[in-house]
Amino acid sequence: MEVKELKAKGLKREFSITIKSDVIQNLKAKKLMEIASKAKIDGFRPGKVPSAHIEKLYGQSVIVEVIEEKVSKASQEVLEERELKAAVKPDIKLDSEMTDVIEKNKDLVFTMNCEVLPEIKISDFSKITLDNPVSEPKEKDINDALEYLAKQNKTFKDVPASTKAKDGDQVTMDYLGKIDGVAFEGGAAKDANLILGSKSFIDNFEDQLIGLKKGDKKVITVRFPENYQSADLADKEATFDVEIKLVSQPSESKIDDDLAKNLGMEDLKKLKESLKDRIKQDFDSASRNKLKDSLLEALEKAHNFELPQSMVDQEFDQMWRQLEQQLESQKKELKDLEISEKEIRKNYKEISEKRVCTGLLIAEIGQVNNIQLEDNDINKALQMEMQKYPGQEKEILDYYQKNPDAIRQLSAPLFEDKVIDFVLEKVKLKDVKVSREDLFGAGPSENVNSKPKTKKKTKAKANTTKKTSTKDKVTKDKKK
Repeated sequence: MEVKELKAKGLKREFSITIKSDVIQNLKAKKLMEIASKAKIDGFRPGKVPSAHIEKLYGQSVIVEVIEEKVSKASQEVLEERELKAAVKPDIKLDSEMTDVIEKNKDLVFTMNCEVLPEIKISDFSKITLDNPVSEPKEKDINDALEYLAKQNKTFKDVPASTKAKDGDQVTMDYLGKIDGVAFEGGAAKDANLILGSKSFIDNFEDQLIGLKKGDKKVITVRFPENYQSADLADKEATFDVEIKLVSQPSESKIDDDLAKNLGMEDLKKLKESLKDRIKQDFDSASRNKLKDSLLEALEKAHNFELPQSMVDQEFDQMWRQLEQQLESQKKELKDLEISEKEIRKNYKEISEKRVCTGLLIAEIGQVNNIQLEDNDINKALQMEMQKYPGQEKEILDYYQKNPDAIRQLSAPLFEDKVIDFVLEKVKLKDVKVSREDLFGAGPSENVNSKPKTKKKTKAKANTTKKTSTKDKVTKDKKK
């Protein structure tokens, strides 16, 4: 194999690679011999098929296979010999005519273009000092949680049949939805409970129930939103035949032992203790996230290296596809967002750069310090993932076992956390007491249509696009 380096500028590399014809022909002959020893062809005994006949049947496909394998292997060897790693899959261009290589036994010449991963010299973590935000739950936090639970667990008491339903009341009803006089799937229910004013149903549905009483029947007319998740119903007018079975008025639960028992606790004291523990866990989790963000920012500032543009472009393209899919599912366009496409692209470019920078740092720190995930780490993550889908555990497990990429995606945040834990043990931490508001205060924007907050001299502004989840119930609006 002959190799000529045509370009070495920054992270960009270009090589001209020549593979001698005899190498290709020898590999071809070897593969044909393997085929001949196993081939079962009518009219010939196994292993006794003439080589000329094997050549006629398989020669063309085998040499193409040999060329593909040799090009791939040679490309890898060229990089390994120079202790380089491709940032993304190299771009291969055949300079030889395939017919010349196949039919005239010419040498195979091809050009490989690629970007390589940058050399990263890991800094001394002990020189990094970070504020570790610490916050303890206060009595007010516990009381606020108790009040929230009381409101969420309010009871409804039946009222006289003559009582008209008002905002905040609960109605029990039967309903049947129709479009053009024909009932549609998912548009009917019996003894359905609905709190008026909760906006649980599509716009203008609940408003038309106000003033009705037990035994009343009414035909309600509504229009499904343009961005409704079911395309068959989107922007269509529908009627609902409604019969009120019961009207109930709310009665907030008192904060006492009865509330605690309704929530599965022994008494109010035990409920408070449980809430304090849960709030503390929330505080610790928020503190960890703040500290992690600070550490990643400090690591970025402590390291200066060129980012492979191909990786940045890949990250950008993936984010942009997610945005387009999200907008499509909501039946929206870029022009419907709060900021211009130009601003969104600028934000996404910065986000992509930040993600690539962070990813390369995490990978390098992990490799240099031999940080690895144990099988137990991945198994725990799989168990947690399966718990999200009760009754579908086997299907989820099969999916991950058959999809290595899915396992890698599941493992990536685990590996990142392991690296973060390793680095946090090396840096200097200074506990700083902060308020709940500071701990849970707004961080970098994650809204697709808002500008991310900028930070001076960083490679990117933190921002991620969250996919909007939707409910499948036909009577639900997609509003968040």
